[in-house]
Amino acid sequence: MQAISVLAYFFSLVFIIYSWRIAKPHLTQDGFVLYQIPRSSWTIAFPQQAKKKQYGYFLHITDMHIDEQYKENATIKSACHKVARKMTQSTAGKWGSPGQKCDAPFQLAEQTLDWISKEWLDKLDFVIWTGDNAKHNWDKKNNKRKRKDVYGLNQRMTDLMLDTFKNIPVIPSFGNNDVFPHNQIGGPDKDGDLLDFYGTLWNHWIPRSQRSTFRQGGYFMIQVTPNMYVISLNTMYFYNKNKAVQNCNRASSPAHIQLKWLERQLSMARMKNAKIYVTGHVPPSPRDYRNSCLSQFMRIASDYTDVILGHFFAHLNMDHFLIFDGKRQEVSTQRDISAYADWLYSMYQSIDINFISPPPLVVIQVAPSILPVYYPTFRIYQYEVNQTDRLGHLLGYAQYYSNLTKWNSHDHLEYELEYTTQDAYHMPDLSVASYYNLAKAMVTNDSQQNELWSLYREHMVIKTINFTDYDDDDDDDSIVH
Repeated sequence: MQAISVLAYFFSLVFIIYSWRIAKPHLTQDGFVLYQIPRSSWTIAFPQQAKKKQYGYFLHITDMHIDEQYKENATIKSACHKVARKMTQSTAGKWGSPGQKCDAPFQLAEQTLDWISKEWLDKLDFVIWTGDNAKHNWDKKNNKRKRKDVYGLNQRMTDLMLDTFKNIPVIPSFGNNDVFPHNQIGGPDKDGDLLDFYGTLWNHWIPRSQRSTFRQGGYFMIQVTPNMYVISLNTMYFYNKNKAVQNCNRASSPAHIQLKWLERQLSMARMKNAKIYVTGHVPPSPRDYRNSCLSQFMRIASDYTDVILGHFFAHLNMDHFLIFDGKRQEVSTQRDISAYADWLYSMYQSIDINFISPPPLVVIQVAPSILPVYYPTFRIYQYEVNQTDRLGHLLGYAQYYSNLTKWNSHDHLEYELEYTTQDAYHMPDLSVASYYNLAKAMVTNDSQQNELWSLYREHMVIKTINFTDYDDDDDDDSIVH
């Protein structure tokens, strides 16, 4: 008798499920699908199936440079560490001191991520985070930076990023101020402890299959969407101020080993018809890379333009892009913004339009910083997710900034849109062809294009030119990134 009851119950469930399947659905105003069960007064509501999203979005955020000793109303002369005795002196603002030789209060990072969480968190697919979280060594006499400071500041920023982007992939890389001593990092034989520290710190984001690779050199690859990957490079191995590694031509050099690894990943991606974004801290240029490293990196980037859909770098704090066509680009070692802008202008003028014969053009996007060298700034990129043949194609970005001159007198801060690439530069997308057309438009000798170049120059420094030095090096008295 019990078996008969069980069978009857089973067949009644089958009937109900079958009835739900054939029942005619009705869409309610609150977004649920309502099913009427036939021959019954019962109804059941299911959430409506989510619509396929039109675009993907990701965040590029960089160069936080947090300083736990930063004090509001401290003197600028003390690197914003000592409160002024007389308020007539130039003093530190609540959220930062744009254009001054001070790092950022931790609260600036908190407020920034709070705003991003409120406005963008539910739309982001992943986050590119390109390093320099630790403070500079500007207050050497009274508060010299130590290894524990570098590690502690990175630990604190990582905790904040984890708390903000709980279920969103974050792709970190370390900058020249995240290693100790400053600018110096060798291979695992010399700096295994440092690589182990970051391998453990970022364990949540580094795929299990990539952890041994990271501990060998501080670089890794992660899948962010189906058939779409991001590679995080350790650009410190290419940096010409890093004396702990040899050039990229020597087979035993960590720099050479990393480039060989990069080429293997790109080759495998090509075989799978996958697409790649390449990220890192120091952007490739003759100013910052060893000659051997720059030439090899550019050869690889040129060989895989069908695979690499974007290069995302930081370090220089200025909003700009670099464009290479395989020619040797000479750049002055001056740290002057005007000189650097003049070099960019010459670079854009010299680029050839030959997209077919090798080497093809390579565009390097350089993002501005949260550190208020100018105003705190970050980017939200839009990319293609629906069309298989255009997967990962960059459609544009929106750049946001916070006017600290205004918000330093408030108990919180907000960000606002600075510009979009579509509205400011009329770029249909962020393809190499679009960047080429923008570069050439800015250097054409007519009044309209001169206005475009002036607009571009304004965006480079976010309208807050307070000094002329832009280099990220605290070994001397220069302003750094």
